Amino acid sequence: MVTVRRFRDEDAGVLWALNALPNIGDTADLAVPIPLPALAEPPAEFPDLADVEATFLARGGEFLVVELDGHLAGMGGYRPGTDGTAEVLRVRVHPATRRRGIGRALMGELERRAARAGLTSLHLDTATNQPPAMAFYRALGYREAGREHQAGWTWTLVYYVKELAPSVHLILS
Repeated sequence: MVTVRRFRDEDAGVLWALNALPNIGDTADLAVPIPLPALAEPPAEFPDLADVEATFLARGGEFLVVELDGHLAGMGGYRPGTDGTAEVLRVRVHPATRRRGIGRALMGELERRAARAGLTSLHLDTATNQPPAMAFYRALGYREAGREHQAGWTWTLVYYVKELAPSVHLILS
């Protein structure tokens, strides 16, 4: 059973472990065990994950986790800008659960919550060394908005954007 919900502080250690898994390579790797053992320390190279509450939620953003049969299998969030847009960050799906709808459920809920919050578009990036991720975002309706390559990189960063439909609230009488 797949459940998408808001991040809780007790998710942090497993979230950090999920973030540490390779996000490049096979789209499904059944060799990675579920459940993941929690890490004791946040990843130094991703300081926003050290305090999800402060870096996402307190800024008007959102951070969601996806549980599969009670185990953390996906994560991702967004931080709003000042112009009605938001940046999607830290989207990860456990390698053993890829191609099972985890990412689609996560992104769908992030988009719904962003639209309800009045945001007009979501922006994100991935890289050319992650072709499955590029195909995934295109399949969700994200369009390429630019590329960036720097000396020393073996990949090119690819920027995507998706316009959000305004959220409609029905009033029943």
